[in-house]
Amino acid sequence: MCAALAPAVYWLWPALAQRRAPSFRDQGDFFYPLKLYTADRLRSGQIPLWNPLSGAGEPWLANGQSGVFYPPSLLFLLPSPALAAALFLLLHYAIAVWGARRFLKEETVSDAGALFGAAAFAAGGYAASLSTYWNHFGAFAYLPGIASVARGGLRTRGAMLGLAALVGLQAMAGSPEMSFASIALAAVLALAPRREFPDPLVALPRSVSVRRLAAGIALGLALAAWVLAPMGELALRSDRRHPLPTAVRDFGDLGAKAALSAAGFGGPAGAGGYLESLYAGPLILFAALAAFLEGHRRRLAGILAAFALAGIVLSMHGPPGSWLRSLPPFDRVRYPAKWLAWTVFGAAMLGGLGVDGLRFGTAEAARRVRIAAAAAMLAGVAVCAVSPQPLPVRLASAAGCAALALTALWIPQSRSPALGAALAGAAAAGLVVALALASARLPRFAPEEALRACPTVIEPLSHTAGRVVTPPMDTLWGWVLRDDRFDGSLLRRQREALLGYTNLTCRVPTLRTAAPLKTAGAAAIEESVGPAEDALPAGAAGARVLWTPVPPARLPSRHMEDFYRAPLAPYRPRLSFLSGYRIEPDAERAWQRVAAGEIDPTKDVLLDRRPEPDPRGELGKPMIVARLAEDAPERVVAEVTTANPGILVVMDLHYPGWIAEEEGRRLPLLRADGYFRAVALAAGTHRVVFRYQPLAFYAGAAVSVLSLLTMLALWNAGEPAASRARRR
Repeated sequence: MCAALAPAVYWLWPALAQRRAPSFRDQGDFFYPLKLYTADRLRSGQIPLWNPLSGAGEPWLANGQSGVFYPPSLLFLLPSPALAAALFLLLHYAIAVWGARRFLKEETVSDAGALFGAAAFAAGGYAASLSTYWNHFGAFAYLPGIASVARGGLRTRGAMLGLAALVGLQAMAGSPEMSFASIALAAVLALAPRREFPDPLVALPRSVSVRRLAAGIALGLALAAWVLAPMGELALRSDRRHPLPTAVRDFGDLGAKAALSAAGFGGPAGAGGYLESLYAGPLILFAALAAFLEGHRRRLAGILAAFALAGIVLSMHGPPGSWLRSLPPFDRVRYPAKWLAWTVFGAAMLGGLGVDGLRFGTAEAARRVRIAAAAAMLAGVAVCAVSPQPLPVRLASAAGCAALALTALWIPQSRSPALGAALAGAAAAGLVVALALASARLPRFAPEEALRACPTVIEPLSHTAGRVVTPPMDTLWGWVLRDDRFDGSLLRRQREALLGYTNLTCRVPTLRTAAPLKTAGAAAIEESVGPAEDALPAGAAGARVLWTPVPPARLPSRHMEDFYRAPLAPYRPRLSFLSGYRIEPDAERAWQRVAAGEIDPTKDVLLDRRPEPDPRGELGKPMIVARLAEDAPERVVAEVTTANPGILVVMDLHYPGWIAEEEGRRLPLLRADGYFRAVALAAGTHRVVFRYQPLAFYAGAAVSVLSLLTMLALWNAGEPAASRARRR
């Protein structure tokens, strides 16, 4: 296990030993700000239920990437973010290695074969590239462990509880796609008949296996309910209610060049810009073919090959992949390269089985079979010779192929077991070295202090009265990404541009959000804002300032270092008190009318229903909006003194769980301009408290606690009598 983990330690050594922060791709502008904001809230004794700084506010628990209740996220409470990130990644590499090794050892694969398969899964280009997306990589790491427990047939209650724990932890990591892939794989492996078990236990009846599989998955998902319930609530109110546009769901598909790069050709093609590398190398690919040499493993090899092929088909460019991705639930998944998780797992496990196939399966095989197997491995040597990979990578991979060729042709296991074991070990060692060197260029590192640094040019934005609107992400990336070093200067540009979630670093409220699962309101507002060069609709959504590295064509602006700051007007302030209103019950249509300029946001508001008390007909007497007395993420207090009844509008997102109270009395919460909050107030002095009490979280937490107690009770009860009788 340590040998298979060695490539990850090698890649992460600058972070582990020198406290340099892994910064490649989404880490710098998305995951660090997200994790550190969550850790800061937890450190202050708060459960971060709501993020008020992005969009018009968003449910933070429903953002699976935040990992509020995912245990490894506690590492970010450490004072060193770079070390926390390195340990977070290394922990998941270790989980991946453990699961892959366990799967193969349960199949009685030799130590060399288990090392080969574990390294192929956890140290290939796919895993190294996916590690820049912490939620998907975290969930990916649990896939082989879940498959291993399911493959064991769930013959004990302990195995069922182990499956539940792994499924629950994976779901908390925040990647529904990986959870779906793992559960589908587990179901097939658990129910597929086995020709023999590694021990003399009698297989369970199919009905018992089905019940335990269903119970394990249900308990695991229930364990993660405090994350899944808010996420499910958001999904029902998000832009994922409808299928994604074709261009969005096909971005990151697998073309021919990317497929060739898996064998070491075509350069680091990656997968459609989503993954930097898919490198597996000829050693894995040729060893996987040998998994079919042993007759008693062919059924398992067939299942693994089928899943590997399914991952390729779902990820491929053009039909039939594009056809399948147009069907539910695949039509709601971004970046189809995620489905290659099946392919990587299948190929890695086939490679581990293939090492033993060459070592043992050829011992009694016909001479022509042994010659064919050896010829295939020698072909791998030839592929390594002409590969454009660096020389050390080619040498290590070629040495592994040559060792397996010798194993198959001249050293049958029955004649020299020690030498056979040594050659298999040499092949595994060659793979470890080749993969470690092939992906060594992928990690990028930046100074740790750059993660929390707040550039002086954006410090005033945190004190702006209202939100800041920025150009779309594509425009900002064009300005930020000037090279592929992802060093401290790039991190600085990310924070200056407020790219991704970097607004959380300096507590700058922005109109856009980096959430991959946006509320319907946030998505509609961003779509209407467009390049943000007009006052409407950004100003009507509470944005006061345009912040852009591109000179605005239609707004007067002030040049500040590399950026332009342009005030927006008309502008609806965060808190306003109005007497004029119109009724528009449909939220989407209400916002469209506001964005089109049908109302004056300084005088009128669109409400979803008639307010009580109704301010119409009153004389225009002086009104005073005193102040925001308290402005916390989950609690906003407004103090208002008015001589007239009116509508108190707060430019924060209207979302389930928010309530309004005055002196303990619940006030009807109105929907303003389609997506914001409002209450109707009579004349007088008021102290209105807006509180976030998400029912989805409390219900989900109750289910999680109940699931945990159930699992502990079942563990304490031990095996049922029927199971003990079967074991005798």
